[in-house]
Amino acid sequence: MKRSILSLMYLVQGMRKAGIDVDSKLQGIGLRIDALDAASVIHPSLEWDVLKVIGEGVAPEQGLFIGQHYALAGYGPLLMLLVTSPDIRTVLDQGIRFQQLTHLTGRLALDFSERRATLRYKPQDIHTALGLLLAQAEISGTYKFIRDLYKMMGLAAPQVQIALPFLQPADPAQLAVYHGYYGVQVKFGAQFASFGLDQAVLDVKIPSADPVTFKLYESKCIAELERLKADEDAPSLVQRVQDYLELQSGAMPSMAETAQALNMPERTLRHQLQQLDTSYKQIREEIIKDKALRLIEYKEYSIEMIAELLGYSEPAAFNHAFKRWFGQSPRQYTK
Repeated sequence: MKRSILSLMYLVQGMRKAGIDVDSKLQGIGLRIDALDAASVIHPSLEWDVLKVIGEGVAPEQGLFIGQHYALAGYGPLLMLLVTSPDIRTVLDQGIRFQQLTHLTGRLALDFSERRATLRYKPQDIHTALGLLLAQAEISGTYKFIRDLYKMMGLAAPQVQIALPFLQPADPAQLAVYHGYYGVQVKFGAQFASFGLDQAVLDVKIPSADPVTFKLYESKCIAELERLKADEDAPSLVQRVQDYLELQSGAMPSMAETAQALNMPERTLRHQLQQLDTSYKQIREEIIKDKALRLIEYKEYSIEMIAELLGYSEPAAFNHAFKRWFGQSPRQYTK
């Protein structure tokens, strides 16, 4: 299943705010995070290729700081669904139901004991430096998400018993950092990350509950899940290149940058595309043609602005290309 590009965008923004020079790494593969199309989706295999580039050399413990900069704002329909839920139990149920719409790469589950409800999080991987970095960031971000969500719903934050699937730091200063964020009761060395709540919390009513709005955004979340499920098969090389070029507005990555992002030599990428009776230039041009039509038909942008959004330095160059593709100028097309 593909994922929203917002997950990658949040990670990059968190790395920036944590003082990590991620932009120079992105430039090496032709990506500018501020030019990414927030409505686009990305296949996990391609996302992982990008993550390997930006995560190289970053200590896993930095994930604790990165996750603290994740925000609620980008969750759109899911956020509205949660804050209009009738109670906390429904919030947790819906969060698990639609977890593919969050920044998480791991899996959420809800367990119950006699007096406690525990939200468990199983990271995708904690046996590599990159997997551990992501796990640290996602667990830290989930804890922030819980606290921010309570604040947004107008509720006092509950007591949360936290366990982490990491070894306790030997360095007292590093341990103090964990205590400062998660509290001194945090436990280390657990099988999964967990956030334990008293079961009585589940029945707490939410002041912003609204059944009509809840139903509206439930349908929007379902539709978004269907969109992400539309292409669940492992992508072909052509699809991976298309997906990568679709991510960004403005000037597109070069073939060399795309090859680096896909973790293969440029010569190999060129040869394999030739074997598939296509080329990087052809794929790139088809993407630009599709984007050009979508932007023109949207009727909210001038021709000059569309040219800039597609990476053309001059509107005249865009006009010439458009006429070559469709036999008429952009202005003739809109009449």
